[in-house]
Amino acid sequence: MPIPNPLDDPLAVLLASLALVLLARLTPLGLVGALPLAVLVAVGLAYIRDRHRRRGQRLRDQRVAAELDAAELRSRELAAQAERVRREAMARLTDTAYLEPLGFVQLCCDRLQGLPDRIAARRHLLQSSGEQLLPRQGLERRLAREEAELQRETSSALRLERLKLVKQLRTNLEMAHSGLDERQARLLALSTRLEGIDGGLRHLQRQVNRHWPSSAATDVAVTQAIAPLDEAIDQIERLLDAGQA
Repeated sequence: MPIPNPLDDPLAVLLASLALVLLARLTPLGLVGALPLAVLVAVGLAYIRDRHRRRGQRLRDQRVAAELDAAELRSRELAAQAERVRREAMARLTDTAYLEPLGFVQLCCDRLQGLPDRIAARRHLLQSSGEQLLPRQGLERRLAREEAELQRETSSALRLERLKLVKQLRTNLEMAHSGLDERQARLLALSTRLEGIDGGLRHLQRQVNRHWPSSAATDVAVTQAIAPLDEAIDQIERLLDAGQA
């Protein structure tokens, strides 16, 4: 491991400076004799702290890789589940009156089946980008600003979108307080969205099995059933695209 430059570590420089003052004043070494020892203190402290940082980074990298493996596996399970829902919908919605609702279901299932490949394609970017800790102070300021804007918002549609943003900022702030870096925060959000898709798929499957085809299988009913799935997929797409930064 290369020896780090102690000048890049302010704490090591500070402690070495204190050691220099103490050695120069409290020992017979004097300034000339204390200086080499202070340099050794600075180099040693910088080396120890650098090793600690590298070890912590390796552990974070390992956790990120494991979380990505779990996300890929979960997405493939959901893709298989989506294919089962698609087949059940095709078997039940056979009347021409249900062509449009069936198309909605098939489109949603197509998007779900594409998730594993999307996650795999972004794997390297998700692993390598955003290793900085989430900025707590910046998130706190932005959350306060958005909460104030939310109170002043009069449009119901815009208020709903701003409320979603406020909830996401609160979640990010909680993760920042937990010491997560940007990669870990993004993967935690990805895992949460995938579990939300699981619940949405189960609901859609129950609707297909119990209520369709019937007069309840209207365009509106189908759209409402798949809306949470589409929203979760949109959120995952944004998360994956953020990994390109």
